[in-house]
Amino acid sequence: MIVPDSTTTDDDQDQDEPPILGSWRNMYLVVLVLHLCLLIAFYLISRAYTV
Repeated sequence: MIVPDSTTTDDDQDQDEPPILGSWRNMYLVVLVLHLCLLIAFYLISRAYTV
């Protein structure tokens, strides 16, 4: 049985910020952009080396 942790409150969760970029929204945006860059790079590499 999983018991919820009663030591964390809503105030603690609101103060949880990422170590860089200031907000979680910015962190997710960076991750999304990096994934798109990788997809484009892999696409271009596969087009360049297609027989």
